Order: sequence, then C-alpha cells, then structure tokens
Amino acid sequence: MNLAEFWTGVVMLVAGTSTCTLVTEFSSNRTVLFGNDATLLCTVKYQTEGTVVLWKKIDSGSIILTLNNKTTYRDKYIVANPYNLIIKSVQFQDEGLYECDTGEQRLTVALQVAVPMSNMSMYWNVPQPYQPNTFVNLTCVSINSRPPATLRWFRGAHEVTHASVNNNRWTRENGYGDSSSTLVGQVSSEDIPYVCIADLPDNPGVRTEFLFPSLIGAVNRPNSRYFTHVAIPLFFWLLSYILCL
Repeated sequence: MNLAEFWTGVVMLVAGTSTCTLVTEFSSNRTVLFGNDATLLCTVKYQTEGTVVLWKKIDSGSIILTLNNKTTYRDKYIVANPYNLIIKSVQFQDEGLYECDTGEQRLTVALQVAVPMSNMSMYWNVPQPYQPNTFVNLTCVSINSRPPATLRWFRGAHEVTHASVNNNRWTRENGYGDSSSTLVGQVSSEDIPYVCIADLPDNPGVRTEFLFPSLIGAVNRPNSRYFTHVAIPLFFWLLSYILCL
C-alpha cells in the first residue's frame, strides 16, 4: 500500500464517510493507429457500495459510454480490470476527449488517431569518381502519415540523429503531413549501413528504411538493370552469331 492509499483509508475511517472512490492510475493522452484497439486506464480502489464510475465522451455533449462495467455500446466499448475503457477498432470519429467520472474525481484524456505513412524513401548522391571516406548527403523522406512522422537516424546500432540537419515536418488541415531529414554520412570500408526510422506518437518504429548494404557497394556494383536487359541478351546474340558461321 502506498502513502496515498494509506491516507485515503485513514480519512474514510475518521470521517465515517459511506462513499469513496479513488483513481490510482489514469492514462495520459494517447495516440493509436487507425483500426487498432485503444485502452484508456482508470484504475479504481476503495469504491464503496452505491458509488458509480462513468466513462463519457465530453467533446460530443458528454455522452455516457459506460456505467461501472456495463455499456449499451457493446460493439464498440469494453470495460475491464475493472474500469479501463477499451475502444475497439479505432476510427477517426473516435478522436476526442474522454472523461472517467467517479463522482469525487473527473479525469480527462485525449485520444488521437494515427495513420502510417503511405510511402518512405531515402536518396543520396555519391560524388564521382569515388574516393575512400567520401562524405555523402543522405535524405530520408516520409510521405502522408497522420501526424507527420518523427525521423531518427542510426549507423548500425548507434543512434546518430543528433548529427542530422534540415529536420522538417509539414502538417495539412486534415492532420496528415510529410517529414524530411538529412544526414551527412561517410562512405568507409567498415561496411556499416545507415538506417532511417519513422516514428509516430506511441507507436515507435512504424516503418524502417535501410540504406544497404553500404555506399561502397552501391558505387562499385555493376548496374543490375543494364546487366539484365543489355549484357545478357547481347551475350546470347553473339553466341548464336558464332554458331551460325
């Protein structure tokens, strides 16, 4: 029993109160991916007989969603353990302010709906001719996520986001937006790839884009499209020409 629980018990005994409800754990603002379930915490202790706990959506006219562990919206809401609110298959209309009302306490939490980016890419330019330890501008772009993603950089297992520049996020009126970030990377013989990770609030690592295996390989490797569409057909043409002589 922690100190808050102890003093609540003392007050109940001294005052002889017949009703008391104490919330000991409550959710901070949440961001949940579209279509996932959202759990809003309202952990209650010392609930005495006759008291009720309500969940309301207060930005929609204080609509009562649950009464204790019961709800008339069974297809949408579940109450569990014992008063945590589970919102099933979150949609955009589920965004807003929710309130856990115990009579003595009214606690609110904001729910935001997130959508992963529709596209993510990384591009770079390697100076020619290639020289060992060349520095290259690497740019990572995340397109059309809700909200715009936060971009982080790693080299192997080590985060190097602090070295990035031109970190920008653009948000449109509908909450969707784009992000971009640039990192100056060094081409070396260590063969350690750079990694760009896009994060959405409460949903880290939604999408990862690798620059792999290394820039050296990209510089020295033959053009695979040329090899497939030009070199191989040319080889078979020459072979057939020789056989016909």
